[in-house]
Amino acid sequence: MTHIRMTLLSILLISFAVHGEDVHGLIQEGDRCYLRLQTVEALRHYKEADSLAPGRSETLIRLARAYSDIGWLDWQNGVSAESYYVRSVGIADTLVQLYPNLAAAHFWCALTTGSLIPFRSTSEKIHIGKTVRFQAEKAIEIDSTFSYAYIILAIFERELAKLSWFERAIARIVFGEDLHGSFAESEQLLYKALKYDSTSSYAYFELSLTYDAMGRKEESIAALKKVIDLPVSSQREERQRQNAEKLRDHLLSSR
Repeated sequence: MTHIRMTLLSILLISFAVHGEDVHGLIQEGDRCYLRLQTVEALRHYKEADSLAPGRSETLIRLARAYSDIGWLDWQNGVSAESYYVRSVGIADTLVQLYPNLAAAHFWCALTTGSLIPFRSTSEKIHIGKTVRFQAEKAIEIDSTFSYAYIILAIFERELAKLSWFERAIARIVFGEDLHGSFAESEQLLYKALKYDSTSSYAYFELSLTYDAMGRKEESIAALKKVIDLPVSSQREERQRQNAEKLRDHLLSSR
C-alpha cells in the first residue's frame, strides 16, 4: 500500500509540474502576442492557461486586462463592447475575492467596473463611481506606489468637476455627501501617478484631458506629445497614441 501511495503521489507531482510548465509557457506566449498588439490571440492563451490552473492571480490579471482592452477597442470602433466589459468585471471580482490584499486586484476592479459607466443610467453611474473610488483607494492603501490607481482617482476628480447640478444632486443622495470634483486635484493625482511611473502613457493622456478641461491648451498639447513619443506595448496603447495625435492636431489647429 505504501508503494502504491508513493506511486500515486509521484504521478500527481509530475502532473502538477507539467501543468505548471504548460501554464507558464501559455502565459509567456500570451504576453508575446500582447506586445505584438495581438490582443485577441493573447486572450486565447490566457484562457487556456486559466483552464489548466484556474484562479492564479497572474493569469486572472491578464484575462481582466485583455477583456478590458478588447472592449475598449471595440467601443472606440463603434462596436458594442459591453459583453467584454462585463466579463472583465467578473474576473476582477474573482481577483478581489481570491486576493484581497493584492493592490492590482482592487485596481482592476475599479477600472473594469468604471468601464460600464457609458452603458448605465445616471443613478447607476453614480453607484459605479462609488465602487470605483473605493477600489482605487483600496489599491493605494495596499500599495501607495501603485501608479494606475492614482490615474483612476484623477479621472474620478475630473469627471466629478464636470457634473451637472442634477447629477450632483443624485451623487449627494448616493454618497451621502456633497461631491465637488477638482481639476487641480486631478492634476496632482496624475503628477503622483507619473512620480511612480514616469513612462505611463495613460497618465500623460489623462493629464492632457485635465489640462484641456482647465483651459491650459499648451500644456495639454505638451502632454499629448509625451503620449505620442512613448513606445507602445499593447494594441490599446497604439490606439491611444493615434487618439493623442488627433487630439493634438485639433488643439494645434484651434490655437
